[in-house]
Amino acid sequence: MIQKPETEWICHEDAHEAIVDREVWEAVQEKNRAVKQQVANHAAPLPALFTGKLVCADCGHPLVATRETRRRKNGTAKRYVSYICSHFSTTGHSACSWHRIYEISLKTLVLNEIRAHNQAVAQDENAVLDKLKQQILSESAAKQEDSKLEISRLRRRIGELEHMTAKLYEDKVSGAINGDTFAVLIQKSEQERIQKAERLEVLLAEERKAQQEVENIRQWAGIVRRYLDVQELDREIVEELIDHIEIGERSIIDGQRHQDIKIFYRFVGVV
Repeated sequence: MIQKPETEWICHEDAHEAIVDREVWEAVQEKNRAVKQQVANHAAPLPALFTGKLVCADCGHPLVATRETRRRKNGTAKRYVSYICSHFSTTGHSACSWHRIYEISLKTLVLNEIRAHNQAVAQDENAVLDKLKQQILSESAAKQEDSKLEISRLRRRIGELEHMTAKLYEDKVSGAINGDTFAVLIQKSEQERIQKAERLEVLLAEERKAQQEVENIRQWAGIVRRYLDVQELDREIVEELIDHIEIGERSIIDGQRHQDIKIFYRFVGVV
Protein backbone atom coordinates (compact mmCIF):
# COMPACT_ATOMS: atom_id res chain seq x y z
CA MET A 1 0.00 0.00 0.00
CA ILE A 2 1.32 3.42 -0.95
CA GLN A 3 -0.01 6.47 0.88
CA LYS A 4 -0.54 9.34 -1.57
CA PRO A 5 -1.04 12.95 -0.49
CA GLU A 6 -4.48 14.36 -1.24
CA THR A 7 -2.98 16.72 -3.85
CA GLU A 8 -2.14 13.68 -5.99
CA TRP A 9 -5.56 12.05 -5.78
CA ILE A 10 -7.55 11.61 -9.00
CA CYS A 11 -11.25 12.00 -8.25
CA HIS A 12 -14.26 11.40 -10.51
CA GLU A 13 -17.30 13.10 -9.04
CA ASP A 14 -20.72 11.42 -9.38
CA ALA A 15 -19.27 8.35 -11.14
CA HIS A 16 -22.10 6.23 -9.69
CA GLU A 17 -25.33 6.71 -7.80
CA ALA A 18 -24.77 7.90 -4.24
CA ILE A 19 -25.86 5.75 -1.28
CA VAL A 20 -26.73 8.87 0.74
CA ASP A 21 -27.50 12.34 -0.56
CA ARG A 22 -24.93 15.13 -0.60
CA GLU A 23 -26.48 17.10 2.30
CA VAL A 24 -26.36 14.14 4.69
CA TRP A 25 -22.79 13.32 3.62
CA GLU A 26 -21.56 16.86 4.26
CA ALA A 27 -23.33 17.03 7.63
CA VAL A 28 -21.62 13.82 8.77
CA GLN A 29 -18.22 15.03 7.56
CA GLU A 30 -18.68 18.26 9.49
CA LYS A 31 -19.39 16.28 12.66
CA ASN A 32 -16.31 14.12 12.07
CA ARG A 33 -14.17 17.23 11.68
CA ALA A 34 -15.56 18.64 14.92
CA VAL A 35 -14.69 15.44 16.80
CA LYS A 36 -11.13 15.45 15.45
CA GLN A 37 -10.64 19.07 16.44
CA GLN A 38 -10.63 18.30 20.16
CA VAL A 39 -8.97 21.53 21.23
CA ALA A 40 -9.02 25.07 19.91
CA ASN A 41 -6.66 26.49 17.30
CA HIS A 42 -5.86 23.04 15.89
CA ALA A 43 -3.50 22.32 18.80
CA ALA A 44 -2.41 18.74 19.40
CA PRO A 45 -4.85 16.76 21.56
CA LEU A 46 -3.90 16.35 25.20
CA PRO A 47 -2.34 12.96 26.07
CA ALA A 48 -4.20 10.50 28.26
CA LEU A 49 -3.28 10.59 31.95
CA PHE A 50 -0.68 7.79 31.74
CA THR A 51 0.43 8.13 28.11
CA GLY A 52 4.15 7.35 27.80
CA LYS A 53 4.36 6.02 31.37
CA LEU A 54 3.07 2.45 31.04
CA VAL A 55 5.26 -0.49 30.02
CA CYS A 56 4.28 -4.10 29.33
CA ALA A 57 5.88 -6.27 32.01
CA ASP A 58 6.31 -9.17 29.57
CA CYS A 59 7.51 -7.71 26.25
CA GLY A 60 8.71 -4.26 27.38
CA HIS A 61 6.67 -2.36 24.80
CA PRO A 62 4.66 0.71 25.84
CA LEU A 63 0.95 0.53 26.49
CA VAL A 64 -1.31 2.75 24.37
CA ALA A 65 -4.54 4.46 25.35
CA THR A 66 -7.86 3.36 23.85
CA ARG A 67 -11.22 5.07 24.33
CA GLU A 68 -14.60 3.39 24.38
CA THR A 69 -18.18 4.36 25.09
CA ARG A 70 -20.65 2.10 26.88
CA ARG A 71 -24.37 2.62 26.65
CA ARG A 72 -26.37 2.20 29.84
CA LYS A 73 -29.87 0.79 30.08
CA ASN A 74 -31.23 4.23 30.92
CA GLY A 75 -29.93 5.56 27.60
CA THR A 76 -26.96 7.48 29.00
CA ALA A 77 -23.40 6.81 27.87
CA LYS A 78 -20.20 6.47 29.88
CA ARG A 79 -16.77 6.92 28.34
CA TYR A 80 -13.80 4.83 29.44
CA VAL A 81 -10.08 5.04 28.82
CA SER A 82 -8.04 1.86 28.98
CA TYR A 83 -4.48 0.94 28.04
CA ILE A 84 -3.29 -2.13 26.14
CA CYS A 85 0.10 -3.44 25.04
CA SER A 86 1.08 -1.74 21.77
CA HIS A 87 2.94 -4.87 20.63
CA PHE A 88 -0.23 -6.93 21.02
CA SER A 89 -2.35 -4.30 19.26
CA THR A 90 -0.15 -4.44 16.14
CA THR A 91 0.81 -8.12 16.01
CA GLY A 92 -1.79 -9.99 18.04
CA HIS A 93 -1.52 -12.94 20.44
CA SER A 94 1.51 -14.38 18.63
CA ALA A 95 3.68 -11.64 20.15
CA CYS A 96 2.07 -10.72 23.49
CA SER A 97 -1.32 -10.36 25.20
CA TRP A 98 -3.71 -7.57 26.15
CA HIS A 99 -2.30 -6.44 29.50
CA ARG A 100 -5.40 -4.24 29.63
CA ILE A 101 -5.74 -1.83 32.53
CA TYR A 102 -8.54 0.71 32.93
CA GLU A 103 -7.44 4.26 33.66
CA ILE A 104 -9.94 4.73 36.47
CA SER A 105 -8.57 1.65 38.31
CA LEU A 106 -4.93 2.59 37.77
CA LYS A 107 -5.62 6.19 38.78
CA THR A 108 -7.08 5.06 42.10
CA LEU A 109 -4.19 2.67 42.77
CA VAL A 110 -1.49 5.27 42.01
CA LEU A 111 -3.23 8.01 43.96
CA ASN A 112 -3.60 5.77 47.02
CA GLU A 113 0.08 4.80 46.89
CA ILE A 114 1.20 8.42 46.55
CA ARG A 115 -0.96 9.36 49.54
CA ALA A 116 0.59 6.52 51.56
CA HIS A 117 4.09 7.80 50.76
CA ASN A 118 2.98 11.34 51.58
CA GLN A 119 1.77 10.28 55.02
CA ALA A 120 4.97 8.33 55.71
CA VAL A 121 7.15 11.32 54.76
CA ALA A 122 4.99 13.69 56.83
CA GLN A 123 5.15 11.46 59.93
CA ASP A 124 8.88 10.61 59.87
CA GLU A 125 10.83 11.77 56.84
CA ASN A 126 14.20 10.62 58.21
CA ALA A 127 12.90 7.09 58.70
CA VAL A 128 11.64 6.97 55.09
CA LEU A 129 14.95 8.31 53.76
CA ASP A 130 16.96 5.82 55.83
CA LYS A 131 14.79 2.94 54.61
CA LEU A 132 15.28 3.93 50.96
CA LYS A 133 19.03 4.40 51.46
CA GLN A 134 19.32 0.95 53.00
CA GLN A 135 17.28 -0.46 50.12
CA ILE A 136 19.64 1.05 47.55
CA LEU A 137 22.78 0.11 49.47
CA SER A 138 21.67 -3.46 50.21
CA GLU A 139 20.93 -4.09 46.54
CA SER A 140 24.51 -3.30 45.59
CA ALA A 141 26.44 -3.67 48.86
CA ALA A 142 28.50 -6.69 47.77
CA LYS A 143 29.17 -5.16 44.36
CA GLN A 144 30.26 -1.87 45.92
CA GLU A 145 32.68 -3.63 48.26
CA ASP A 146 34.26 -5.53 45.37
CA SER A 147 34.38 -2.31 43.38
CA LYS A 148 36.26 -0.46 46.14
CA LEU A 149 38.86 -3.22 46.35
CA GLU A 150 39.32 -3.22 42.59
CA ILE A 151 39.63 0.60 42.52
CA SER A 152 42.37 0.37 45.15
CA ARG A 153 44.25 -2.29 43.16
CA LEU A 154 43.92 -0.36 39.90
CA ARG A 155 45.23 2.86 41.42
CA ARG A 156 48.19 1.01 42.92
CA ARG A 157 48.99 -0.72 39.62
CA ILE A 158 48.69 2.49 37.60
CA GLY A 159 51.14 4.12 40.01
CA GLU A 160 53.56 1.21 39.53
CA LEU A 161 53.28 1.47 35.74
CA GLU A 162 53.96 5.20 35.78
CA HIS A 163 57.02 4.57 37.96
CA MET A 164 58.16 1.82 35.55
CA THR A 165 57.78 4.20 32.60
CA ALA A 166 59.99 6.80 34.29
CA LYS A 167 62.57 4.09 35.11
CA LEU A 168 62.61 2.88 31.48
CA TYR A 169 63.42 6.37 30.24
CA GLU A 170 66.24 6.60 32.79
CA ASP A 171 67.63 3.20 31.70
CA LYS A 172 67.49 4.24 28.06
CA VAL A 173 69.32 7.49 28.74
CA SER A 174 71.94 5.71 30.84
CA GLY A 175 72.40 3.01 28.20
CA ALA A 176 71.21 0.19 30.47
CA ILE A 177 68.79 -0.89 27.70
CA ASN A 178 68.96 -0.36 23.96
CA GLY A 179 66.39 1.44 21.84
CA ASP A 180 64.59 -1.68 20.57
CA THR A 181 64.13 -3.11 24.07
CA PHE A 182 62.96 0.26 25.32
CA ALA A 183 60.33 0.52 22.52
CA VAL A 184 58.92 -2.93 23.28
CA LEU A 185 58.79 -2.41 27.05
CA ILE A 186 57.38 1.11 26.90
CA GLN A 187 54.61 0.03 24.50
CA LYS A 188 53.65 -2.90 26.72
CA SER A 189 53.64 -0.72 29.82
CA GLU A 190 51.57 2.02 28.18
CA GLN A 191 48.98 -0.43 26.83
CA GLU A 192 48.47 -1.89 30.31
CA ARG A 193 48.31 1.58 31.87
CA ILE A 194 45.63 2.72 29.39
CA GLN A 195 43.62 -0.47 29.96
CA LYS A 196 43.76 -0.08 33.73
CA ALA A 197 42.93 3.65 33.55
CA GLU A 198 39.84 2.98 31.41
CA ARG A 199 38.62 0.32 33.81
CA LEU A 200 39.23 2.65 36.74
CA GLU A 201 37.13 5.39 35.13
CA VAL A 202 34.23 2.95 34.62
CA LEU A 203 34.31 1.94 38.30
CA LEU A 204 34.56 5.53 39.49
CA ALA A 205 31.57 6.46 37.30
CA GLU A 206 29.56 3.63 38.89
CA GLU A 207 30.61 4.85 42.34
CA ARG A 208 29.49 8.40 41.53
CA LYS A 209 26.19 7.05 40.23
CA ALA A 210 25.61 5.15 43.49
CA GLN A 211 26.31 8.32 45.49
CA GLN A 212 23.93 10.27 43.25
CA GLU A 213 21.18 7.72 43.86
CA VAL A 214 21.42 8.41 47.59
CA GLU A 215 21.18 12.16 46.91
CA ASN A 216 18.16 11.55 44.65
CA ILE A 217 16.23 10.16 47.61
CA ARG A 218 16.08 13.59 49.23
CA GLN A 219 14.98 15.11 45.94
CA TRP A 220 12.15 12.56 45.69
CA ALA A 221 11.06 13.28 49.27
CA GLY A 222 11.01 17.00 48.51
CA ILE A 223 8.67 16.45 45.55
CA VAL A 224 6.41 14.16 47.58
CA ARG A 225 6.08 16.81 50.31
CA ARG A 226 4.56 19.19 47.76
CA TYR A 227 1.64 16.83 47.29
CA LEU A 228 0.77 16.10 50.92
CA ASP A 229 -2.84 17.17 50.38
CA VAL A 230 -3.31 15.82 46.85
CA GLN A 231 -6.94 14.93 46.16
CA GLU A 232 -6.87 14.36 42.40
CA LEU A 233 -4.26 12.85 40.11
CA ASP A 234 -3.43 14.91 37.03
CA ARG A 235 -0.87 14.79 34.23
CA GLU A 236 1.48 17.23 35.96
CA ILE A 237 1.76 15.04 39.07
CA VAL A 238 2.26 11.91 36.97
CA GLU A 239 5.06 13.59 34.98
CA GLU A 240 6.81 14.89 38.09
CA LEU A 241 6.61 11.81 40.31
CA ILE A 242 6.50 8.74 38.07
CA ASP A 243 9.20 7.39 35.80
CA HIS A 244 7.20 4.43 34.49
CA ILE A 245 4.73 1.75 35.57
CA GLU A 246 5.03 -1.94 34.68
CA ILE A 247 1.71 -3.57 33.88
CA GLY A 248 1.39 -7.35 34.11
CA GLU A 249 -1.26 -9.51 32.49
CA ARG A 250 -4.52 -10.04 34.32
CA SER A 251 -5.15 -13.49 35.76
CA ILE A 252 -7.62 -15.29 38.02
CA ILE A 253 -6.24 -16.68 41.29
CA ASP A 254 -8.62 -18.46 43.68
CA GLY A 255 -11.53 -16.87 41.87
CA GLN A 256 -10.13 -13.37 42.30
CA ARG A 257 -8.78 -11.07 39.60
CA HIS A 258 -5.08 -10.40 39.96
CA GLN A 259 -2.75 -8.07 38.06
CA ASP A 260 0.87 -7.27 38.96
CA ILE A 261 1.58 -3.53 38.80
CA LYS A 262 4.92 -1.95 39.75
CA ILE A 263 5.26 1.81 40.07
CA PHE A 264 8.76 3.13 39.41
CA TYR A 265 9.16 6.64 40.81
CA ARG A 266 11.57 9.19 39.46
CA PHE A 267 14.89 9.27 41.32
CA VAL A 268 14.23 6.21 43.53
CA GLY A 269 12.53 3.47 41.47
CA VAL A 270 10.19 1.10 43.30
CA VAL A 271 9.49 2.30 46.85
